[in-house]
Amino acid sequence: MPTKSSRELLQLHLEAVWGISLPELTSTHTEITGTGSQPPWQLYIGELETEQLYIWRSDLSMPARSRLLQSLEQKTETPAGYQTRSEVALTRTAPTMMDLQTARSMAHRLNRDDYSLMEDFETGSSDYFLQEQVAPVFGVIEENRLLSVAHSSRRTAHACELGVETHAQARRRGFALAVTLLWANAVEQDGLLPFYSALAENSASLKLAHSAGYRPFVRGTSFTPIQDTLT
Repeated sequence: MPTKSSRELLQLHLEAVWGISLPELTSTHTEITGTGSQPPWQLYIGELETEQLYIWRSDLSMPARSRLLQSLEQKTETPAGYQTRSEVALTRTAPTMMDLQTARSMAHRLNRDDYSLMEDFETGSSDYFLQEQVAPVFGVIEENRLLSVAHSSRRTAHACELGVETHAQARRRGFALAVTLLWANAVEQDGLLPFYSALAENSASLKLAHSAGYRPFVRGTSFTPIQDTLT
């Protein structure tokens, strides 16, 4: 698979997570395509290795953009009237802490035969996990119980975002790492990019990502009007 630049990775990540459409990120400031879906946030600032990019919602006026930028320049805290969300998005560029053979000995791809186990894992989840758009789905089953699941929480024609869940009593046993590795390998075999993203404060999730060979390509912060978060 051809190597993607950080700008290309950011575009694919945002389109997958938020269901938006972006033009090629060739400038410092980019506006989301107005004919498609719009995210709840008005501004997303992506901190790449050597530059900072600004992604704007298309319906935000130029005066409003200027006010928000001025607020960011003048203050160190969150701008008044906004709620912020900081994330780290990662892609696979490093060796993993577990090989695929070990992962396959712990987990397997789930299908309709595992329906009841998925339902026991979380009521109503079986129908969700069997949807084509969340494939591939991998799980760890022990003593006839589903303990950890990895799936595609978001999917586009070019990339998939990882969703992984593990029962609290089954953590620290390598289960989440096993299903994450198998999921990423299957996504890559389909010719898609497997992304991993987590809130910046979620140290456990970021530790799992590191063990699976993921490294950050962007640290992003979104700015959402507080009134929008209450509706």
